[in-house]
Amino acid sequence: MTSDPMIAFVAAIEQAGIPALRVAFSIAVLVFLAAGVFIFRRRHQYFDRDPNVENDVPAVRHIRLEQILFVWSALTLVLISILYQVWRA
Repeated sequence: MTSDPMIAFVAAIEQAGIPALRVAFSIAVLVFLAAGVFIFRRRHQYFDRDPNVENDVPAVRHIRLEQILFVWSALTLVLISILYQVWRA
């Protein structure tokens, strides 16, 4: 049974880093959720009819909104799953 000092060093770093990861991912999730709320509240400004764009029909505007919503929700789920894993560690 050998006692490798490198293993003890990595274990100490891991134990010290868990609280920092918890704080960092908690802040990241809160910022990402706040950005989603901000975009949702200004959705009419961002996704309504633009007179400078040709063929700007309601279906195209709806698809633009869905694209943003799908990407945002997928990234939010990834951040929440990482946050859950960090808090379970």
